[in-house]
Amino acid sequence: MASLALKILRLAAVVAAGAAAATADASGWSASERLETPRAGLAATAAGDLIFVGGGAAAGDPTTAFDVFDAAKESWRPLPALPKGLMSFAMTVSGTQVFISGGYAADAPGEPRKEVWAYDTESASWSRKASLPHARAAHAMVEVKGRLYVIGGNGPEAGKTLIYDTANDKWTTGPSLPTSRRAVGAATDGKRIYVVGGIKSDGSVSSAFDVFDPSANTWTSLPPLPTPRGALTAAIIDGSVHVTGGATWRPLKTFASHDVFDLRAQAWSKEAPLPTARQGMASGVAAGRWWVIGGGSGAGVFGVFTASDAVEAFEP
Repeated sequence: MASLALKILRLAAVVAAGAAAATADASGWSASERLETPRAGLAATAAGDLIFVGGGAAAGDPTTAFDVFDAAKESWRPLPALPKGLMSFAMTVSGTQVFISGGYAADAPGEPRKEVWAYDTESASWSRKASLPHARAAHAMVEVKGRLYVIGGNGPEAGKTLIYDTANDKWTTGPSLPTSRRAVGAATDGKRIYVVGGIKSDGSVSSAFDVFDPSANTWTSLPPLPTPRGALTAAIIDGSVHVTGGATWRPLKTFASHDVFDLRAQAWSKEAPLPTARQGMASGVAAGRWWVIGGGSGAGVFGVFTASDAVEAFEP
C-alpha cells in the first residue's frame, strides 16, 4: 500500500513538472545560464549570436567585469576588463568594435562621465576615443549605419542627441529628444531609433514613445507606452518594439510588464510578463531570442542592493 502511494506521489510530481514546463514554454520565456555575479546598472549589446555585457554594481563600487554570452550555446566567457568600473553607462557595437560611453564611476560617484572607449573584438584590446561633447549617465547609445546616437540621460544638455562618426572619431550634436528624460529603453531596426519610457527631471516616470529618423534628422512622437516607467529595456523583434521591466519611484515599484508595439498597426498589445520583475537591466537579441540580463528587483536606490544574476530569454 505504501509502495502504491509512493508511486502515485511520484506520478503526480512528474505530471506537475510537465505542466509547469508547458506553461513556461507557452509563455515564450525561459531561464538560462546566470551571470557570474548579480549586478544592476549594467550594459549590453548584441552582434550575431553573441551578447557583450559589462559593468554594473551590487551594493558596492561599479565592476570592471566584461563578458560575452554565446546565445546559441547559452554559455559565458570572460573578456579583458573594462578600462574602469562603470554603471549606468551605455554600450553598442559597430563593425568589429564594442563602444562604451559615459556612466558613473567609483572615483566620482554621482558625476556623469564623458569618456568613450572601444573594444576591438579582433585584437581583444581597449582604446580611448573622442570624448562625449557633454557628460552623460543613464543614457542610451544606438548604432545606425556607422554612426552612434547618444540619447537622453543625466548631465549637461541632456536633452540633445549626440552623434558620433565612427570612421572619423568625431562628435556632432543633433535635435533634442521631444521629452528630456533618463533611463529610457531604446532599440533600432537598422533605419530608425525607438526610445520609450524613462524618468523625467522631477523624478516622475514617462510614458513617452518617440522615434528618431537619422536620415531626416528628426524626432516624431508615437502612441504612449501603456504603463509609464523608467529603467526598462527594449528590443525590436519581427517588426515590433518589445518593452519589459522597469520601475516607478513614486511609489517604489518594479515591473514585469511586457508591452509590444506593432510598427505596422501602430498599436500596443500585451505579451507574457518577464518571469523576474526588475529594473536597470540590460538586454540583446541573439540566436532568435531576446535575452534580458541582470538588473535589480528593487526600485530606485534599492536596485543595486537587490541586484539579480537572472538571465531570461523570450522567444516569439
